[in-house]
Amino acid sequence: MKYIVYCRKSTESEDRQVLSIDSQINEMKEIAQKDEVVIDKIFEEKMSAKAPGRPIFEEMLKYIKKNKETVVYCWKLDRLARNPKDGGEMSWFMDRGLVKEIRTYGQVITNDPNDKFMMTLDFGMAKKYVDDLSVNVKRGLRAKKQRGEYSGPAPLGYLNDMVNKRIVIDPIKSKFILKIFKLYATGGYSTSDLVKIMYEDGFRTKADKKVYKSVIHRILTNYLYCGLIVSDGKVYKAIHTPIVNKEIFDRAQKVLNQKCQTRKQTHSFPYRGFMYCENCGCLLTATLKKGHSYYYCTNGKGECEQHKKYMRSEVVDKIMVDLFDTIAFDEEIIEIAYLANKEKKNQDVLYLENVKLNLLERLKNNRKKQERLLDSYLAELVPEDVYKSKTEFLNIEKNSVEQELERLNIKHSDSTLELIKEAFLAPIQAKKMILNGDDSQKRQKLESALWNLTIKNQKMASFRLKEPFSLMKKSPKKDDVSHVLGGTDYVRTEVERKMT
Repeated sequence: MKYIVYCRKSTESEDRQVLSIDSQINEMKEIAQKDEVVIDKIFEEKMSAKAPGRPIFEEMLKYIKKNKETVVYCWKLDRLARNPKDGGEMSWFMDRGLVKEIRTYGQVITNDPNDKFMMTLDFGMAKKYVDDLSVNVKRGLRAKKQRGEYSGPAPLGYLNDMVNKRIVIDPIKSKFILKIFKLYATGGYSTSDLVKIMYEDGFRTKADKKVYKSVIHRILTNYLYCGLIVSDGKVYKAIHTPIVNKEIFDRAQKVLNQKCQTRKQTHSFPYRGFMYCENCGCLLTATLKKGHSYYYCTNGKGECEQHKKYMRSEVVDKIMVDLFDTIAFDEEIIEIAYLANKEKKNQDVLYLENVKLNLLERLKNNRKKQERLLDSYLAELVPEDVYKSKTEFLNIEKNSVEQELERLNIKHSDSTLELIKEAFLAPIQAKKMILNGDDSQKRQKLESALWNLTIKNQKMASFRLKEPFSLMKKSPKKDDVSHVLGGTDYVRTEVERKMT
């Protein structure tokens, strides 16, 4: 038998009055000493238990599964769980005998129905405490908003006044925030321009790098900077000092809304949304210049040199063709392999028919046996217990034969072989569509075949395919009949799996 200690303390407010982990460990050691047992392992966790997903708690459960018959020491039951899932886990472990006992400061819980009932009540009370606390916290936050007080970490440009529990203006960063609003409100600067300007002025990340455009956008849309708190569709007048006046803020919003208005797309870019930059991970977008479509990195993080390299659509066409070339088999070889499989299937028809007839004969005999058994039972020639036992056996046999017939029909149907052939021809058809199809046909084919691909230095770096194209990638890739037949066996397994 193993003896373990589980101690937990959260940094959240509901646990502030709970003993520290060191105190819990000392208390549990004293109880273990009185019980004259030796603690095998101590689990310490600094995390709230109001939701599942505690790593140390999961580690403890794995330890219990491995060692079995474990006694768990903890200060109180709410240290173990404050949510239904974790509480249920402990109850289930006790039901299976993995946890023999749970010993706390004031009680010992065993695998006794009454003990487990009381334990469930304790876990329920712990959960109710968390729920009540959540309601009270939300009510308190609503009251603070109504008073105009901001809750949470101060946004850029402000500092948290821990004494008065308010936010106050940061004398250094607030100047950067004000300049961002003033420049953007003129309508002559984009967020990309502001990133460069503010970097030169000294507005940088902790790693001394440029801030992302998303940070600039988040600043421009934050009503706190003009003295308002917006929450749940309601607006509250804040008591903190605004960094920008309402007039400048509104002008910035007007410029932002004008630039964010979506324009009607008049050009079709079939590859947009499928390609990513290998260097920065951003999507590639497209533009039309002098009658040609060009694809390039969006440079959403503002640090990618690939952004300056444009690829004409013809280059992307070749990349897509090369992609399908890497997984495509020769069409003539596919046809030969298909005919070879079909000939082999035809040779097996007689054997399969014999197997099927045998199975059908077994079903017929099974029905006759059940009818005779029923007649004997009704004539009181067979006892009831014998009748039930024999009927159950015959039903099991009947279900087994029916399943064999169903698998036989699926495995050797003509449609399976046709689907396999279509799977092998799919990459070739995709190539033809890329070369000869219009933009809508190209996009339709890509949507059915490609998850995404990455581009580096105008070349394909990696790609992910959907089925059946991914199956072609895994199949043996050589242009001879034997390898295509081997790939056929692999694809057949996948096709039959989907059909069953």
